[in-house]
Amino acid sequence: MTVYQSIHSAGVLEAFAPGFTHTSVTRRFGVMQRALGAWIEAERDLEHSGSWDPACDHWLRDAEAARAAVGAALDALCDTPAERLEDRPLLRIARITRALSLSEEDAEFAQLYARIATSGALLRCPGRHPLARRVNLMLAEARRALAQLAALPDHAVVIEGECVEMMPEDVPVAETGFTEASDTYPQAMQAAPGA
Repeated sequence: MTVYQSIHSAGVLEAFAPGFTHTSVTRRFGVMQRALGAWIEAERDLEHSGSWDPACDHWLRDAEAARAAVGAALDALCDTPAERLEDRPLLRIARITRALSLSEEDAEFAQLYARIATSGALLRCPGRHPLARRVNLMLAEARRALAQLAALPDHAVVIEGECVEMMPEDVPVAETGFTEASDTYPQAMQAAPGA
């Protein structure tokens, strides 16, 4: 005997909600994260080397090459258009990271780092669906890496002494509306075509 049971539409949507799938932004974000980790390690090697010693020149060259790799990865990432709403926070933190890596003044570095240290809604992916959770993990990992970068001797004194909380003033209204999106997964997937 066959027994039929009706399934509510909400259960069907939840059952067929896809898990995490990569976009061009998430792939390039991963490349940037690996390059950033290599740069931090190269800078840590420089901490313990004697800059006056010619035997340590290779560490300096490695650090410069690692910084250039981070810059190339950030340029490629920042030039990538968002394919879905969940890509936007990744692009925001990438743009701030690029500005941090290019900053040459202590006060500018401190202000940029303050944007990341205060995890506002613009640097989070709203929702409780698998895609939002994965993106938030990627953002948290980026914040940890940037905290390690800020803890290096070149920046540690600046961050501890002069960090000023600063929020972006030029945020478009459409993007602030995105931060208040609902927690339902299917609505968050209604992004750009092909997402």
